[in-house]
Amino acid sequence: MKTLECLTYEECAPVVTAEAMRFLDGDTKRSRVTNSGYQPFWGMQNDAGSPESDGFTSTIDAGYALMKLAGKALFKKVCDFLGEDREGKSVAIIIGGGNNGGDGLALASNLIEAGIPCTVYSLAKPETFKDEASLAYDDFCNNGGKLVYISGNLPEKPHFSLIVDCMLGNGASGELRPAFARAVIAISDWGIPILAADAPTGYDSAEHHAGLPCIEANETVLFGLPRLDAFTQEGSKVFGKVTIEPLDYPDNLIDKINSGIFLATEKMIPALLPDRDDFGDKRSQGTALIVAGSGNMTGAAALCTKACLRSGAGLVTLATPKALLPALQTKLDEPVFCGIGDATTDKLSIMHLMQLQDATQHQNAIAIGPGLGTDTETQDAIRMFLTGLQTPVVVDADAINACGSAFFCMEGGPANAIITPHKREWERNFGPLPSNESYYPEYLRQFATQFKITIVLKGCPTYVAIPDGRIYIIPAHNSGLAKGGAGDVLTGIIVALLAQGLPTAEAAVLGVLLHQKAGRLTREKMGAFGMLPTDVIEMLPAAFGC
Repeated sequence: MKTLECLTYEECAPVVTAEAMRFLDGDTKRSRVTNSGYQPFWGMQNDAGSPESDGFTSTIDAGYALMKLAGKALFKKVCDFLGEDREGKSVAIIIGGGNNGGDGLALASNLIEAGIPCTVYSLAKPETFKDEASLAYDDFCNNGGKLVYISGNLPEKPHFSLIVDCMLGNGASGELRPAFARAVIAISDWGIPILAADAPTGYDSAEHHAGLPCIEANETVLFGLPRLDAFTQEGSKVFGKVTIEPLDYPDNLIDKINSGIFLATEKMIPALLPDRDDFGDKRSQGTALIVAGSGNMTGAAALCTKACLRSGAGLVTLATPKALLPALQTKLDEPVFCGIGDATTDKLSIMHLMQLQDATQHQNAIAIGPGLGTDTETQDAIRMFLTGLQTPVVVDADAINACGSAFFCMEGGPANAIITPHKREWERNFGPLPSNESYYPEYLRQFATQFKITIVLKGCPTYVAIPDGRIYIIPAHNSGLAKGGAGDVLTGIIVALLAQGLPTAEAAVLGVLLHQKAGRLTREKMGAFGMLPTDVIEMLPAAFGC
């Protein structure tokens, strides 16, 4: 098992701003001219050879080497889209006059060399191309390419198989100029699949919102490092599927722009999984206590407990009001049951605290909240139970509602807590979130560092903020998980990981990744309409890779 801090940039890439990417581009170009401190990023190598023999005499030459890598990445994507049978298929590339347009020209050179028909429409006159884009244009012409200059007036009914948007990229801001706006409207009317390079034209990377008009890409290729814009609810509607293509950026230069925000993806799962002791007994595999359920919500307790059992915990105890035991014992075979109160008790109250505290003995981790209800006595009991708690704990659902922001501001709160609110729960308990989602990471960072708790803000994407200031973004969009009980499943997964010895940060990030992967696999098998949280639990073994 690796810790999050030990993951490489290839395993867990930093999320950067468009401005930071420009700094990285500039620093990389300069480093490749001087060869000072140069180390290839993600194992990539330039066509010219090793760093010591690159022989770049100017930053423009060094920048053009990166541009050619971007062109090759786009070329690979285009070929993947067209498939092996390319008979009668052609590509339109729409470019502007900047480096994003240069990426498009580099793509066109690759397509011409491969014999794939392409037409390049340019919103800039050839004489306006500068630096790297000018070199790309020269190579394009030397390959026999011819530019079609337009002022936004594109054909009405073309027969292209794919459109590649290389008009502006991620440096664009403000309202589109008329020619670009006309081009965006025309392309949108064509109804042809669109691949965007770095950002869809019309998306404002400075203000972090999609303008009108804006390209709605089927897929966007991000060069080098991920940008948050591509994964927010606002951005994802126009970026479409996102692919990150690493370029030749040195790790030491990435360190300079790394702000502690990272993109967490499913490829991290194997590295973060807890180690298993094949010679250990059930207690050595982790013990977990789940405090859940009330009169009308036995399902939440059952889902959380079953998800915990499916996620590797060796011994799981469900503490629940005794009146619920007959129903829950019918649903569940594997857990130990701790009936709270007497046969008529259907909710947790302060009078049950001693019994509940006894149940925490010898537990490696605790989850509290699913289905407990919002009764005043129950909320008082939750707060008192959590006060001073040293055992790692997942605080979810009704336990979050019981605590609110004031509880976490006070001395004596739980020492190793993970809270798992969705956005409405957050705003109900902790105040309004920023109006622009691009500011979520900094907002959550301040809260997590100040109150020393790990935050899992559930949504699309999900944000995990940890007390040392790092933020992890888990991108996923799955309406099949937008169903009652899905959050209870997530809580069960996380508490199982805590019970197996994972630190809170690793348990939170890995728990979300496993939940998202199981949800994706379930959707692929059953579809978003019919899948249920119980189906997601049954897919957990596949998500773990077992």
